[in-house]
Amino acid sequence: MGRWQIPTRLGIAAGLLLAADAAAGIINVPGDQPTIQAGIDAAADGDEVVVADGVYTGPGNREVQTGTKLIIIRSAGGPDVCVIDCEGVGRAFVISGGAQLEGFTIRNGQAVHGGGMLIGGNATIVACVFAANTADAGGAAYVLGSSPTFISCTFTGNCAQVVDGGAIYNLYGSPTFVNCLMTANSATAFGGAVFSDLATLDLVNCTLSDNSAFRGAGITNYAGVEMTLSNCILWGNQDFEGRGLSAQILSTSSTETVNYTCVEGLDDAFGGEGNIGDEPLFLDPTSGDYRLGPGSPCIDAADSNAVPVGITTDLDGNPRFIDDPATPDTGIGVCHVDMGAYEFQQGTAVCCPGDINGNGTTNVLDLIDLLLCFGLPAVPGCEAEDINEDGTVNVLDLIDLLLAFGTTCP
Repeated sequence: MGRWQIPTRLGIAAGLLLAADAAAGIINVPGDQPTIQAGIDAAADGDEVVVADGVYTGPGNREVQTGTKLIIIRSAGGPDVCVIDCEGVGRAFVISGGAQLEGFTIRNGQAVHGGGMLIGGNATIVACVFAANTADAGGAAYVLGSSPTFISCTFTGNCAQVVDGGAIYNLYGSPTFVNCLMTANSATAFGGAVFSDLATLDLVNCTLSDNSAFRGAGITNYAGVEMTLSNCILWGNQDFEGRGLSAQILSTSSTETVNYTCVEGLDDAFGGEGNIGDEPLFLDPTSGDYRLGPGSPCIDAADSNAVPVGITTDLDGNPRFIDDPATPDTGIGVCHVDMGAYEFQQGTAVCCPGDINGNGTTNVLDLIDLLLCFGLPAVPGCEAEDINEDGTVNVLDLIDLLLAFGTTCP
């Protein structure tokens, strides 16, 4: 995954600490407690369980129960150096509440539901790698009636060996995925990457490629699913019908909202805005490198307004809002952003909404400039004041400026 960096805590950690006693502390594993489970058992709301670098196996380090505690469970050094190896016996975690899990590799899990993780709570999973986990359904994770958020996670080589959901099985749930990569996952039946039934599903800036299944190798929405895709790439997923639209997204009695997304075989099936069907030009997908190469049509082609507040980096931990001067800007929003989990880095950081005069701060001088152009079209002299690039300097631009007022730009 490259260097490990938590892209954002979205205020979650702060919320946990505010909800807990001021004396919240840190429990080190194995320094203070011998296993991950023992560390969690010893924790109170607001505490952090910090797991040292190493490979963790055996009882106490698999089938770990978080309960309903509002705690953070994080590795010290990130997923490259902190591994939970289930050794083909059980899964890593059963999450029942709102815990936050950060920076682990979870591998070789085996279970009926959720080979790596079973989620029945509104957890937040950040910068984790799920690799080579297997289950009857939901090779990496099984989401049941809950609303977890996955941020900057990688799912690779997971398998639903009996039915559906090579990486994710989503039943009655409402998971959100941001900056996630799903590749080389497989399902015997439906949903090589994601299978949903009677659920909602939200993916933003995710890349799903080279997953396989009998049908719907990328995403399968079985029935009664409401899915939103923004700024994503679905390419090269393959089912028995071959590569194409039905291999990327298979829908049965479900509703899909797809915007600013690259989908192989795209036609007008989804409507939406800003969608493309051009090859994304990954750098080296045969070697597992799904970063965008020069000239990719996915560069500067997404909707920066769809990126959740607080997300400022991509899957690599590099800046998310980068303008490539060699690529026409076909996306929308105040900032420039690419489709997929990775941002093309050969450009300039441009996300500085409201800094009209370019002095590095959004302040009263910018407000004056905007008011002088208020109501005018975005002609020379008033182009920078059209913050949302809708062609007119209006109240929407004023709102964007006021939201950024007082901030120092990157």
